[in-house]
Amino acid sequence: MSGGRRPDLDFSTSVKAREVTFGKVPKKRKVAYYGEPGHETDAEVERENIPEEPEAGVAYRDVKVDWKVAQWIVHPAEGEDFDAEDVAREVGQRRRREAEGAGPE
Repeated sequence: MSGGRRPDLDFSTSVKAREVTFGKVPKKRKVAYYGEPGHETDAEVERENIPEEPEAGVAYRDVKVDWKVAQWIVHPAEGEDFDAEDVAREVGQRRRREAEGAGPE
């Protein structure tokens, strides 16, 4: 995703259990990401010894679940034609204003 660029956010976690039994099967949930600027997200889940849709009352042993998410910030100017010198000039002006205590516009 995002043209081979390293993700701006790269997060992973793992959960292990010797045994887990669901008294009630959990509802499937979709993780949603909101906010500005825009972004592209790639998430994946890998399971060991537990199905994607577990059954209530069934004991699953030696369980492991890995969850990974990578996210790329999509700047509004990406994909548009812009002059790098104009961007550098704007960054310089903002830094000067902030240094003078004026803060960003």
